[in-house]
Amino acid sequence: MVGEFFKRLTNGVVFLLAALTFFLVPIGRKTAAQHLVAIVSTPPAKEAVSAFAHIARRIAVEARTELDKLRRPPPAQREPKPTTTKVSPPP
Repeated sequence: MVGEFFKRLTNGVVFLLAALTFFLVPIGRKTAAQHLVAIVSTPPAKEAVSAFAHIARRIAVEARTELDKLRRPPPAQREPKPTTTKVSPPP
């Protein structure tokens, strides 16, 4: 039990140090977070995000359609009505 606590505490400290490094320690002229923002804000990256969003919407619509088909039972087969001929009454 104590070992599990120290393991979680160590993991938390390592995560905190990694987060601080990501946001505060410069790599060249910018921090890693600033580099990431610069990369993601380029026109090709924005175009890729737009394309992925369009594809995701289309897949969601297709999946929803297929799920609706599976939820709806197929229409019951109706037997054809027997054909009757009209007989006129005798005169």
